[in-house]
Amino acid sequence: MKLIGLMPVRNEAWCLGLTLRAALMWCDEVVCLDHACTDLSSTILQDIEAETHRVSILQYTNPAWDEMRHRQMMLTEARRHGATHIAIVDADEIVTGNLLQSKNFPNLGEFAGWLKPGHCLQLPMYQLRGSLDRYHANGIWGNRWLSVAFADDPRLSWSGDKFHAREPQGMSLRPYRPIQHGQGGVFHLWGVSERRLCAKHALYKITERLKWPSKKISEIDEMYNLWIDENASVRLYGTATGVGWGQPWTFADVPAEWWDPYRGIMHDNLWPNENPWQEAEVRRLVGEHGAERFKGLDLFGIA
Repeated sequence: MKLIGLMPVRNEAWCLGLTLRAALMWCDEVVCLDHACTDLSSTILQDIEAETHRVSILQYTNPAWDEMRHRQMMLTEARRHGATHIAIVDADEIVTGNLLQSKNFPNLGEFAGWLKPGHCLQLPMYQLRGSLDRYHANGIWGNRWLSVAFADDPRLSWSGDKFHAREPQGMSLRPYRPIQHGQGGVFHLWGVSERRLCAKHALYKITERLKWPSKKISEIDEMYNLWIDENASVRLYGTATGVGWGQPWTFADVPAEWWDPYRGIMHDNLWPNENPWQEAEVRRLVGEHGAERFKGLDLFGIA
């Protein structure tokens, strides 16, 4: 087995030094796509490549968001490096440390190695909120599953005009879920900084408005205002299947041991209070395309 991770990077210097090193703790190699980075991300990628010789860096200079093309570029490169299994690791995600060193579970790489074509490893996802030490325990941000790895097959690829698709298409992927919520999984650093969370959702709105100009402003706002709606219901998602959807948020504490393998590198490589690059990008795009293009869109006061 050769497990190669795919990590798209767009101005993730605030966490990349930690998350890429963490991915290399359970992946044989990682292919990173440097997407028009203007912060220190490119330097961090080069430093870790020189440090480990297990990182491949692809360049994509067009700042427009084209996730399907980005993921397919990385998949093609991973195949060129002989990947038999693929890990999907975004730059603001990190596996809970108990899955790297635990008496109760195999190493995460072993879980991935058990996969056969047509199966996808899924782990519980923990949306951190306002801190590294708490996560959403209910609502639309709680009790989520994240696709983390799959056995490669030539039928699989990313394509089409989709805003986001974490899993490749071409064949059905059956979920393999070896652990349950509360036993570990993947941290999403999504909401450690409320300012960054706000800026990300403003940029999502701008991007959708440019990509699909006929889409209703109200529909875009409704989707991307959920991050501030403590009583967010299932109105956008159909029948409720999650626990606590439509109820006020509750939170759970992160077990200290879930961070233990990373404590030696966190201080120098994780800066959650850095200014979010998305703020400047929102203002740039509004300036480039004109405020009239986004009239009525709630951009949270950023532009």
